[in-house]
Amino acid sequence: MKTLQTKSMREEKGFTLVELAIVMIIIGLLIGGILKGQELIANAQVTSTVAQVKGIDAAVSTFRDMYDAIPGDVANAAARIPDCAAAPCVAGGANLGDGRVSVVPDAAQTGEALAFFVQMSKADLLTGIIDSGGNVFGGTLPQAEVGGGYHIGYSDATAADFASAISTAGIRSGHYLVLNGNAAAAITAANSLILTPNEAQRLDTKLDDGNASNGSVRAFGAAGATGCAIAASGIYQEVQQGDECGLYIRIQG
Repeated sequence: MKTLQTKSMREEKGFTLVELAIVMIIIGLLIGGILKGQELIANAQVTSTVAQVKGIDAAVSTFRDMYDAIPGDVANAAARIPDCAAAPCVAGGANLGDGRVSVVPDAAQTGEALAFFVQMSKADLLTGIIDSGGNVFGGTLPQAEVGGGYHIGYSDATAADFASAISTAGIRSGHYLVLNGNAAAAITAANSLILTPNEAQRLDTKLDDGNASNGSVRAFGAAGATGCAIAASGIYQEVQQGDECGLYIRIQG
């Protein structure tokens, strides 16, 4: 009886330290691979978003060469742009032909702002736009690779046109793409934030100067150490991991 018990105990072997070490190494490699893969995906999204912004800017320049007008602001669009017979491609209003999209950057997209993207799509200069898709990203408004999508607006440098900006000091007039997370509403820090401060900083650096409060790319969101960026210095608070930021991106000049 004792002999059988001893034999049974000897046969019940656990993992050796070497085997446990090998298992831990494999687990570490798997976790490292997953984290590295996530980092590569995030970097690719930022790079693709930069390419999108530059592509939209280039499409606007080509449209202006073709039609001698800003997209959305063509006074007789139905007679000039293929398959552009009704709204949202045809925009109404008294301001058509004045050389600007008659919606400010912070406003909800209507009229010329909706026609802006649709007209470029009809002219085969922009993809991913469905004119009957409603006021959503992937419908009449383009989706962004990093998430959310783009609004368009024009400002004569009035600070009120950028109500949620970290800073409007020294801001220039012009057309602005607004990278945000709410297609259907006006831009606010409460409903439109789509980027982490790190994503916003990387986009800002690739497109401009990396400063949230300066230059042609301006951040919006809560100002301060627990928000998107510090207003006085323009330093993005990259320790914050949530969606704290959106961006105003000046195009055409």
